[in-house]
Parts: sequence; structure tokens; C-alpha cells
Amino acid sequence: MNKDDDSFLEMLGEFYRSDLKKHESPTKRLIEQKNSTFEHKEIFHKNIRNTNGYKIHYTSSPEKSYVIEPKGGELDYDMAYRNPLKFYQSVMN
Repeated sequence: MNKDDDSFLEMLGEFYRSDLKKHESPTKRLIEQKNSTFEHKEIFHKNIRNTNGYKIHYTSSPEKSYVIEPKGGELDYDMAYRNPLKFYQSVMN
């Protein structure tokens, strides 16, 4: 594993840790998540240089958002349907 992988796994660990507090209203939390995602996307658009590459904007909670740029760009999902084994090998290598 490299440093990027470690950072990604750490981010996922923060999201899936067991000490997340229960919300009084799941609906209110979803609304907060939607609103913060919109706000975060605006901030990312203004402050992150545009590489015209493939990026995924991931909001793990109303307080945290991440931009993930996969190495090598977007995955070829058409290949996943045509040749699943070749797709798997290309993704895992």
C-alpha cells in the first residue's frame, strides 16, 4: 500500500467507526448532508484547480467532503460488461 491508499482507508475508517452518534432525525441529517454537499461542491469548484480529469466528490458527513481522483482516470465500465475478468485484472493491478 502507498500513502494515498493509507489516506483513503483512514478516511473510510472515520466514516465507518462505531462511535458515530445517533441522530435525532434521519431526515434532518439527510437534508444537512444534501445542503453541505452542495456547499462543498461550490467551494471545491472555486478553490481546486481544474485538471479536466475524472474526479469523485464524496461527502462522508455534513462536516466532511473529499475529492478523489483515481489513478489513470475513469474506469472502463463497458469492459466490465464485455470482459469481467479483464476488467477485474486491470483494476486490481
